[in-house]
Amino acid sequence: MTLTIADLVIIIAYFAIVLYVGFVIASRKEKKYGNSPEEYILAGRRLTLPFFIATLVATWYGSILGVGEFVFNSGVVAWVCFGLPYYVAAILFAIFFAGKIRDAKVMTIPDQIKRNYNGTAGIISSIIVLFITIPSAYILMLGILIQMFTGFELWFSIIIGSVASIAYLFTGGFKADVYTNAIQFVFMYLGFAALLIFSILTLGSISEMTTHLPDKHTTSTGTLSWQYIAAWFIIALQTFVDPGFHQRCSAATNSKTARNGILISVVFWAVFDFLTLFTGLYARAFTSPESALMAFPVLGELVLPPIWKGIFVISMLSAVMSTLDSYAFISATTIGNDILSKFKRLKHISADKLTKIGLILTSIVGVTVAIAIPSAVEIIYKTASVTVPGLIVPLTLTMIKPLKISSRQAILIMLLASSISLLWMIIPGFGIETLSNIEPMFPGIILSVILALIFLTINRKRYELV
Repeated sequence: MTLTIADLVIIIAYFAIVLYVGFVIASRKEKKYGNSPEEYILAGRRLTLPFFIATLVATWYGSILGVGEFVFNSGVVAWVCFGLPYYVAAILFAIFFAGKIRDAKVMTIPDQIKRNYNGTAGIISSIIVLFITIPSAYILMLGILIQMFTGFELWFSIIIGSVASIAYLFTGGFKADVYTNAIQFVFMYLGFAALLIFSILTLGSISEMTTHLPDKHTTSTGTLSWQYIAAWFIIALQTFVDPGFHQRCSAATNSKTARNGILISVVFWAVFDFLTLFTGLYARAFTSPESALMAFPVLGELVLPPIWKGIFVISMLSAVMSTLDSYAFISATTIGNDILSKFKRLKHISADKLTKIGLILTSIVGVTVAIAIPSAVEIIYKTASVTVPGLIVPLTLTMIKPLKISSRQAILIMLLASSISLLWMIIPGFGIETLSNIEPMFPGIILSVILALIFLTINRKRYELV
């Protein structure tokens, strides 16, 4: 994008504000309430409704360029795949699980697994959680955005982007994550609202815009099959094992805040999806980017005047950075609180200090993977395909009291379900193409459900005999 001096000043000011809030404001709160592990990792469980909504909504759009790509290529069906299934999953999560997670007073998903099964199950779940929380994909996307408006080499953009997004977590912990997310939440909506308004003013009304679209772009299925669309409703089940949801529910002031916060967040997601859907359609109708991944930036280049162009760049940065720092902190917590703390030699070190060690390890691994695998979509796809099958059933059963499986049974489900999905993913690499039409996540989830039903039946019969 072509940026003026005014645009660059606005972007620099944004980074300055985020760093100030992350380092200074969050640190002041840290000093006020102390530096206990619960304070550092969950902000003392005092997350109020406005901050709950802001941080949860902001972390949901880390793949903002991917959203633009999907809308550009497929049209309205992008919302049917990327929006609707996740609203349904989030509403179900809010109604049935959010309050229970808050009342359980655990800090992480592995804590929940350990409490209901055993330490070994907790460690295995920690390793699985790391697959989905190390933020390599978002580090890469942030690097691409920084490269776009600076011209720096991608590897250098990746490094400076990750440092800018993660550094303040060392001092401010979860509070720094929440406070910076609140600022990023505002910029996300401001930038994309401006993009839509200027698109309408420059290129014509929404109804006029639709006349320039391919016919399939305005239908609910587009060029996609119903089977493919239905698959997204299965993929949306990752909401139930999303560490970001669990962390924020655990940090909420009470169970009511957790439940209502998610329900209200669904409304905000729908509004933001409206903005991204119609701006993506404007990009499809009036631009021809070299890559569909650049649909939003190319449209911004076409319709936005100086200053507003800088604000729009900030909105894209905010969408990615809010997800990056949130997942980086969850990954660090998993490493520190759920893995390193189990080593005897490290038991004397507090969970907050081990989490800071986890931040260093997360940053190193995240940057390395981002540089080695320069495909954000591929990273997200592969990690989710391995994580969801292993966790969804054992974790869900911890919140349904009448249904219980043993620790050994939970471990078996986690290991076999994640392993079969991983195996399914790598089989095509050996020239076996017959199974490649089935998404790797599906066999893992199916196996997980089948094993759970078998174990629940066996356990019920044992109980009846006793």
